[in-house]
Amino acid sequence: MKRFTSVSVARGSSGLPQRTRRTRRFNPEETGFFLLSSASSVVGSVLLIVMLLAATAWAARPHYGGVLRIETVGAVRVLDPAIQLTDAGEEAVRARVIPLIFESLVAAAVDGGLRPALATSWEHDDRHVRWRFQLRPSVKLHNGSVLQAPQVAAVLGAREPAWRVGSAGDAVVIETDRPHPDLLWELADTRFAIVVRTGGGDLFGSGPFRIDRMEPRRLVLRSFADHWAGRPFIDSVQIDQGRSLTDQLSSIELGRADLVTIRQTDWRRVAQRGMRTAVSQPIELLAIVFEPHRSGPNDEPVRHIIAASIDRSALATILLQRQGEPAVGLLPSWLSGYAPAFVTDPRPAVSRTAAATVPLERRTFVLRVDASDAVAQEIAARVSVDTREAGVTSIVQAPSGLAPRPDARLVRIKLDATTPDRALSAALTRFGPRVEALAGMGAMAGADTSVGAVLNVERALLEHAVIVPLVHIRELYAVGERVESWSGPVVLGSGAWNLSNVWIRPEPAKPRPRQ
Repeated sequence: MKRFTSVSVARGSSGLPQRTRRTRRFNPEETGFFLLSSASSVVGSVLLIVMLLAATAWAARPHYGGVLRIETVGAVRVLDPAIQLTDAGEEAVRARVIPLIFESLVAAAVDGGLRPALATSWEHDDRHVRWRFQLRPSVKLHNGSVLQAPQVAAVLGAREPAWRVGSAGDAVVIETDRPHPDLLWELADTRFAIVVRTGGGDLFGSGPFRIDRMEPRRLVLRSFADHWAGRPFIDSVQIDQGRSLTDQLSSIELGRADLVTIRQTDWRRVAQRGMRTAVSQPIELLAIVFEPHRSGPNDEPVRHIIAASIDRSALATILLQRQGEPAVGLLPSWLSGYAPAFVTDPRPAVSRTAAATVPLERRTFVLRVDASDAVAQEIAARVSVDTREAGVTSIVQAPSGLAPRPDARLVRIKLDATTPDRALSAALTRFGPRVEALAGMGAMAGADTSVGAVLNVERALLEHAVIVPLVHIRELYAVGERVESWSGPVVLGSGAWNLSNVWIRPEPAKPRPRQ
């Protein structure tokens, strides 16, 4: 007969419950059964742990297959790198997509430098005029043919007529019209991506993905199994275009997208919800650019008052939630390399007595902002508060149609991850021909492109406060929970998408219903 320990509750003299314990006899048969049951339980637990660890390790290993779903604001209509685009939104998306399809001789590396791509090695003469690039052998194009050196030479020669480009065996030789020490950085630009055209107008590249389907609102890329670096993990990339930032945030929260762009002002919301993020270096510049009728010497005092009154640290830390950096120069420090010697106190003391010396009619200016840019509108509102404290009235204008002529514009431009002189030249081009002429970049091209020369150009630009830099901003992405990366981050510091190393975590198997 089995007897177990039991606990009973009795009432004592105080009326409170008291615990009394009954004794239990020793039973060898019961003890043996208990030991056997305990051993079985231990073995079962160990097996369960081993199975869980194996399942975890299996899930953590890169898997092939799956569709990576991306959403963007801009919509790509033209993928040919030779065609120059005028729409900034389309250009921003195309700059991320082109390297996935069409490769260059060299490409951006994870550490911000350059790495070999279609070229495995290169050499140049002492003057950096003659360059020789050894091509990677047996590189296949998306149509199954092998890439030939004459094809590469023809593409590069068409992109830059001033160069003399030819081929010698499996090598490409470039002779420039002047010393070109930064040729590698120029060749890494998407403008020099190698595109082979067929007689029917089709475009073929050698990248890890090929064009599968191109629609007005959707671009689908298929993994290229014969890529020289190996097949990407994911089967395809689906890019839904023309999606607002609000819709993108909803998609990532509901699990309908894997990689979306988010506003800097939504950073805290994303972090609080435990979503993963990916960020670039600060590669966007927000700046005030004055119109010609307010760029003259008569308005220079008020422009300097405006520039000195803006609290850039508050813009970067509070409004942009630490996803931006105060900008006194046009280039961020990670790109220019001279910011520690160039940047001064971003907000010198400004008193109302300074504004009192300016004629009353010049103490007011109209600042135009893109009506579709919510972040820029918030920054403009903060700028208006700062200038008012300094005695200057700023009227923010965000028209959706025709509006009176503004005195200045708040502009957002993309910065290229390249050498300082090339980054500054490209930035001024995006500002427009008036600012480009003001900088004298035509005289700079072909002359001294050293860091000191670039610094002097920046100082000349900012001397008269026609351009007032505000903040440098990072590109921010929210990443879906099923997205993993085998090597390097999903988004590089340059903003490039590292999709050839992305894999999709498989969904856990659903338990089978009991019979």
